[in-house]
Amino acid sequence: MQGWRAVAGFALLAVAAAARADSDVHGRVLLDLPGMLLSDLGPIVVYVAAEPGVAVPPPAATPSLHQRNAAFLPGFLAIAAGQNVAMPNDDMIFHNVFSYSKPNDFDLGLYAAGESRTVAFKYPGVVKLYCSIHESMNGMIFVAPTPYFDVADAEGHFALRGVPPGKHQIRTWNEKLPDTEQTIRVPASGVSALEISLVR
Repeated sequence: MQGWRAVAGFALLAVAAAARADSDVHGRVLLDLPGMLLSDLGPIVVYVAAEPGVAVPPPAATPSLHQRNAAFLPGFLAIAAGQNVAMPNDDMIFHNVFSYSKPNDFDLGLYAAGESRTVAFKYPGVVKLYCSIHESMNGMIFVAPTPYFDVADAEGHFALRGVPPGKHQIRTWNEKLPDTEQTIRVPASGVSALEISLVR
């Protein structure tokens, strides 16, 4: 009897877990600015806003932002709050990566070819990167408040993976345009569709 109850209890837990299955939000960013293309605007990040009192673990992956040919590669990187970023020096010269962007400001100091240092980005926001030796070097990191984010492609398509079911605020960020926000209700499973219109 106890074995039957254990099996039944496991089945109920499996059903409950399936009911809470996370979903994907697919969509497209549309530009309502005559004479302009999405590619003119630079990176557009689409992300799920954080919910007060709800902590979401960041992805375990550690992305890399290289220093190569006296430039940051990639020049723009989107991550989630709480992620680490490795910053290897691929050049045969010294570099020093730093940022004044509070509260994610940091200074890695000088380090030589072949060395790498890692920075933890704990807070959401925009982080502008520089090198104290090379004035032409600059880059940017967008730290999203949740791991549910994507950078729209050249045609505006994006996909937010593994979003928990429920009502969420979907926001956009772009360096040249005002942020946008709209509400979406994500089902317990499946794919939601969303269109976002950007205006000046």
